[in-house]
Amino acid sequence: MKKILFIIGAVLLLTGALFYNFGGLDVYLLNKMNRSELPEEYKNYQNIDSTKSITFGRHEIKLMWESYTQIQSFMSSEGNVIIMTNEIPKDRNQKEVEEDGEVGSNRFYIDYHFYKLDKQGNVIDRYTYKSTRENWNEFLFGDFIVNYNKKYYKTWIKDGDTIRKPMIVQNKDLKWSEEEQKNGYYKIIEEAEDYYADDEGDAKRITYYMKGKWYQLHTNIKIPSGIYSKANPGYHNNLFGENDFKRKELAPNRFPNIMPVYFQRIELNKYTSSASGGGISDTSKDWEGDLYCQLLIKGDTLKFKEAISFNENFTTEKFYNTKGKDIRKLKAELEKEYVPYLFFSDKSLNFQLFTTNMNKLYLIKPVQ
Repeated sequence: MKKILFIIGAVLLLTGALFYNFGGLDVYLLNKMNRSELPEEYKNYQNIDSTKSITFGRHEIKLMWESYTQIQSFMSSEGNVIIMTNEIPKDRNQKEVEEDGEVGSNRFYIDYHFYKLDKQGNVIDRYTYKSTRENWNEFLFGDFIVNYNKKYYKTWIKDGDTIRKPMIVQNKDLKWSEEEQKNGYYKIIEEAEDYYADDEGDAKRITYYMKGKWYQLHTNIKIPSGIYSKANPGYHNNLFGENDFKRKELAPNRFPNIMPVYFQRIELNKYTSSASGGGISDTSKDWEGDLYCQLLIKGDTLKFKEAISFNENFTTEKFYNTKGKDIRKLKAELEKEYVPYLFFSDKSLNFQLFTTNMNKLYLIKPVQ
């Protein structure tokens, strides 16, 4: 009898262990054990993803722009902030739009919206460029909007003019001697304010701005590797200083006026990824919850929260194991590993920019 009871107990123990590890019992129990009540002091924090403006002291923050891809931003030489967003068009042939960009191909049908802000954060001008298969690359290029395929530029950023102005095209027929091409190339490197080199079939073209004029030099000589661009046109204009929201190169305590103050665990989830080729599947857990933060602007404090999840795997297990106020000790590491927020201010501007997602952009201004 004892032997039978021992066998039954062993089977139950084994079954329990298997269910704990593979049937989700561990997650169930951990969720049941997670009974921490949100402290009263954090219950008035507002969800930053709200589309409504939030007033705090003498300031307000408002979600101003949303975009299909990453929003671009930069400050012009006139001191205006330029914002560029984009969206899938709604006024084109919908069948063509739906088929556009399928199977990893380029998406051509996009509407690009440019906004010009004065020093008070007011939109003082706007311009929309409707991209098509025939004309699909107008880029922010310094103080200009440039299309190096169609060889024109626009001066809207400086003076509000959206008329196409032709570039001066050099050596289009590739009849310059090698010496002439080299001299032209090195003159660009030494004297051009901005330049950008890209491929055009078997040859290359260098679009550049020098002494108040736009040029495009076509060349079939070998360009030294590593010297392709002085400017960074197109996709990488960003006042926050990051080309990619997930880059891990932020300086410690980069945002001294923002402090994560509390992490509230909400739910533990377990994920299993199936392995190919008969390998062992990988299982990991995430704590999903809300990150509570404070943003200080000239004596006013915005108390906000945003959804975030921490994985148990290296290098993020320290956040997974952290809860409550302990998140404050990990501010620098949190900003580097997760980049949960980005902030921009400038002494010449009477407003600030903020985001938790590079496809969204918030504007912070004094209350009128």
